[in-house]
Amino acid sequence: MPESLEDLIKSVYRGWKAGRSGELRDHPCEEELVCLAEGRLSPKDARAVKSHLAECDECGSRFSAYVKLRFLPEGVLEVPLALREKLKGLLTQKPGNPVLEIFLRFKEKVLELISTTGNVLVGQELVPAPLLRARRIRDFKDGIDIFNDFEKIRVEVKIEKKGGNNFNLEVSVKEKQTQRWLRDIRITLEREGFELESYMSDKGGVTFENIALGEYRIEISDAQSVLACVVLDVRA
Repeated sequence: MPESLEDLIKSVYRGWKAGRSGELRDHPCEEELVCLAEGRLSPKDARAVKSHLAECDECGSRFSAYVKLRFLPEGVLEVPLALREKLKGLLTQKPGNPVLEIFLRFKEKVLELISTTGNVLVGQELVPAPLLRARRIRDFKDGIDIFNDFEKIRVEVKIEKKGGNNFNLEVSVKEKQTQRWLRDIRITLEREGFELESYMSDKGGVTFENIALGEYRIEISDAQSVLACVVLDVRA
């Protein structure tokens, strides 16, 4: 297991790069991505790399999906300790591990989407996260709906901004093939390893009200096993 963030990024990047034939000649190199992730680029170079990530779907998706870091539009890259620890486990996760990741920020009048591994509802259109970035869509008034399909289920997460720094969180689960609500499931809200709320649902979903900003884990399970998890980080 890599001991540092730099070792992790290098290992992931080498695995992805294997078999490629010079396609990334004009893209940020490994060292630039590492330095960006750790806030060691000069302001000018950091702006250039971030600009490239915003314009290039391939690099943006690669950086987001494999490195799993959220960056701010200004200043150096923030890498919270919790995310550093989570990154260390990425290399041992099996492909298709059922996790939906959502990183949001509260702004004065809107919710800002930092990153997600799901698809986002924009009007009547379900838009993949890389396409949102290409369209420069980041801000959502009052609330945001995010969807992710797993092997047999579709998880729907709705975050609704409330007064102050609180929000409502609605989690729903459907059968992927039939789109019928999944019954007899348990949805549990956890923070820092502690269970905050847990409900059985025979109607396919639950709502957690007046949740404070922070990092959460939502576990969705039936009588036999865990079906999916949602990693949610909402900050001011």
